[in-house]
Amino acid sequence: MTMYPNPPGKQYRAVIFDWDGTLLDSTHHIVGALLGACRDLGLREPSREEAGWVIGLSLQAALYRLVPELGADRVDDFVDRYRTHFMALQHEMHLFEGQAQLLRDLSAGGSVLGVATGKSRRGLDDSIRRLGLQEVFRATRTVDEARGKPDPDMLLQLLAELDLDPAAVLMVGDTTHDVLMARAAGVDSLAVAYGAHAASLLESARPTAMAATVPDMQAWIRARVG
Repeated sequence: MTMYPNPPGKQYRAVIFDWDGTLLDSTHHIVGALLGACRDLGLREPSREEAGWVIGLSLQAALYRLVPELGADRVDDFVDRYRTHFMALQHEMHLFEGQAQLLRDLSAGGSVLGVATGKSRRGLDDSIRRLGLQEVFRATRTVDEARGKPDPDMLLQLLAELDLDPAAVLMVGDTTHDVLMARAAGVDSLAVAYGAHAASLLESARPTAMAATVPDMQAWIRARVG
């Protein structure tokens, strides 16, 4: 169910997608890797909800929020343990059903597609390559090249590189970080409630529209992009 649509008739030329939890079904695995790293280092283990909230932020920003007691001298150890757990689960991560077809259909129809993600450059490139989507996206930004969400920097960089009018662009993401980034960049947003942040939390960020399920998200985009 789409909870509230944007003004009728509006069409978008371009879509910028978040990656984890929006296109890739990885939220559960990221949460598990964060909690596993906490256990490995003997840190207080946050709730799954707390761990889910930081998804989409840069890893360093996530740590300041999730484990504030972590000293600067142990950050590298945490990152190493997190990546070890994450890589062990990576082979289990797949796109949500229908997302690959959606991306290929939009690209073939002439829509401009991009990615703005809190992942590292290496992590995003490896994931895109593994899924065979190298030719789909015109441009991508990670926290290695831009300030992390909800700062609009990576989205503004994409708009400039792709020569896009913000009014013609839709940002799609599963967290309030995505919605707030989009608003700061002057871009409409579609929040998806099947990822890291619950619908009630997403609503508090006032996205342009919200979709509850993957099929709802796909139908909403197909009706308004191209």
